[in-house]
Amino acid sequence: PPEREDEPFISHLILLQQNGIYILETMNTGALVRDEAHEFLFVLGQPKVRGAVQMFINPIAIR
Repeated sequence: PPEREDEPFISHLILLQQNGIYILETMNTGALVRDEAHEFLFVLGQPKVRGAVQMFINPIAIR
């Protein structure tokens, strides 16, 4: 259960809204694992929307 009933997703609000720290979940990294890519440049493209706590993103791994 949430720590505060009035703010069930407080960690999302603190990380995303207040600090700009993204929570990356369910990323498909299978191709990187199969290719044994241990080093790559990770680029995260996302729309700039203020106040949102959920967004579609476009992650890219450049080898």
